[in-house]
Amino acid sequence: MIKGDTKVHSLYGSLVAHSLSPVIFNTTFQKLSLNRAYLPFEVSRDHLKQAVEAARTLGFDGFNVTMPHKTAILEMLDRVDKNAEEIGAVNTVAKTKSGLVGYNTDGEGAIRALRSYGFEPNNKRILVLGAGGAAQALVHRLSGENNTIRILNRTLDKARLIANNATGPGGVSYEELTKSNLEKGVENANLLVNATPIQTSTLLSRLKIPTNTIKDTGWIFDLAYDQPAEPVPIGRGTISPLEMLVHQAALSYEIWLNETAPVDLMRSSLVDYLRKDWK
Repeated sequence: MIKGDTKVHSLYGSLVAHSLSPVIFNTTFQKLSLNRAYLPFEVSRDHLKQAVEAARTLGFDGFNVTMPHKTAILEMLDRVDKNAEEIGAVNTVAKTKSGLVGYNTDGEGAIRALRSYGFEPNNKRILVLGAGGAAQALVHRLSGENNTIRILNRTLDKARLIANNATGPGGVSYEELTKSNLEKGVENANLLVNATPIQTSTLLSRLKIPTNTIKDTGWIFDLAYDQPAEPVPIGRGTISPLEMLVHQAALSYEIWLNETAPVDLMRSSLVDYLRKDWK
């Protein structure tokens, strides 16, 4: 029950109706008897600044930011964590004594999700589709693990910017997202990360690429979870974006509460809600 002294967390984005973050956080808060609540808010680009000021004025204890606000919000905060500054995007904001501080948990959330499936992201060949905020965070984090990364995106400028900003020892290259480049890129990939809004099976269909073209790819990691994915024949299997969502939520929890997150509880909260496990 929300009371006068309930600590409020929120989600700002457009669109947020499909978000499962409120399920994870509110169920976890309730089961741990924490006087906290997590509320999703539909916020347009034009109203983001007002929404941030509202969180500041109303004393929200922290909030998440999703598309399309991860970059625009940087200039509205009092401070940005070094990792988020290097990535150029924020998805978690905490209220501190010095004001609102921005963080990015996308990259580390992805790494933890990969490892939970038994994939060790080190010295691997990784193909990344898309060059948005999530791709930016993942390339930044994965390049630090000495992986060889190739980015495919329709707009080369965005892919070039991500490649140039990668600070890790891993080599990062980029090309246009075309049928031939995708077919060539998956030939020796240990991992295909699809950071576009279109899931891999649909993308292959639109490019007229037979699904068995990627059967020798080690793993597929689709980051979009709002649409059910069609099964794709593949070497090892698919890594669910829901696993990444749980680990991102756990990282936000740790930033806000400054304590170890109950990852198993957060994961089971979502599994129970969906009535199935994604692994």
